[in-house]
Amino acid sequence: MTVPARSLRTWGPKGLPVPYVVRWSGEVVVTDRDLIVRADGRGLGYRDERPGDRDRHGVLWARLTEEPGGGQPEFRCMHPARQRRAMLERLCQVCGGPADRNGKGWLFVLGRPGREDGVPGWPEGALCTKPPVCEPCAGVAVAHCPHLGEPAFVRVRKPRVWGVFGGFFVPGRGGRLAGSEDADLPFGHPQADWFLANQLVVELTRTTRVTP
Repeated sequence: MTVPARSLRTWGPKGLPVPYVVRWSGEVVVTDRDLIVRADGRGLGYRDERPGDRDRHGVLWARLTEEPGGGQPEFRCMHPARQRRAMLERLCQVCGGPADRNGKGWLFVLGRPGREDGVPGWPEGALCTKPPVCEPCAGVAVAHCPHLGEPAFVRVRKPRVWGVFGGFFVPGRGGRLAGSEDADLPFGHPQADWFLANQLVVELTRTTRVTP
């Protein structure tokens, strides 16, 4: 029997598996108190900005402490640093080990788009924030994630880094920063200096639907 590359973290009396990328309630958001308008007035920054707060495209990222296992898992949310790490290093979003790859590409488990938001040619060209998986954890995801619905299994030869998911923050009344609704933002966008990222977005190209 094939087993995941790492032991799965579990939680609760039923031993629910908790994905590597999931955020825990004990992981504190520290963005709000530190986020400011830069001294030159041309975008967002942190009072004590450090290397690693921005990606290589210059986009600022939300700050959360890292304490996996602390408190309760918040299954609807992904931790920004772990989601980004899993995307860039092609780690399984469930166990944190290497994602599965063969001649047809990396393995992704996707929720199928609804009729109202279907993309022509889907999944080719689809934008994705969910990192890939290893084969054993694909089954774990399908069994325990209610948001997948009827899942699709897709091999992706070229998961191309496309941009980020997050929101804009602009100066409001009283010098406070006012946030916008969440949105995707491509790298190179002219207003990227005012955007705070919390997930990395990849474009799925050279895709192949596969049988589970």
